[in-house]
Amino acid sequence: MPPHHTSPTPTAGAYVADTGGPVTRLGQVTRTRVGAVYVRPPGGGAEWVAAPENLRAPTEGEWVTIRILTTPVRELVLSADHELRPRPVPVPDCTPCAYLVEWFDRYMGTGPQHDESAAVDCVVEIRNHPHDPPKMRITRP
Repeated sequence: MPPHHTSPTPTAGAYVADTGGPVTRLGQVTRTRVGAVYVRPPGGGAEWVAAPENLRAPTEGEWVTIRILTTPVRELVLSADHELRPRPVPVPDCTPCAYLVEWFDRYMGTGPQHDESAAVDCVVEIRNHPHDPPKMRITRP
C-alpha cells in the first residue's frame, strides 16, 4: 500500500488531500521545501505547490479514488472477430494481392502500425480485386 500522510509535513511519496482551495485536490507528494509541498495528481499530471497546513490524510472514500487513478490499466486486445480472422490468401501471380497481404500482416502485427480496421480493408480489397475467374461472384435473386 502507498505511504500515508500522517506527519505535519508529508514526505515524498505520501498521498495527501489539499484543502487549500475551493475544492479538495488529491495528490502525491513529489518533494518538499521549507513552507511548500509539491504535489502531483494521482496517476500523473501537472504539479502544484501546497502549503503544509492545508494538507491532510485522505479519507477512505478519497483512497478509493486514488487507487482507481493509480492502478495500471491492463492492455486489452480488442478484436471484432476474436482473432479468428484467417490470413488472406493472394491470388497467385497477382502483384496487388501480394502487396495487400503484406499490408495485412503489418496491420495485424504489433507496433505502431497495428490497425485491425485497415487489415479488414485489405481483406475486402483482395476479395473484390478483379481476377479471372473472380474471387467472389454476386448473383441476382
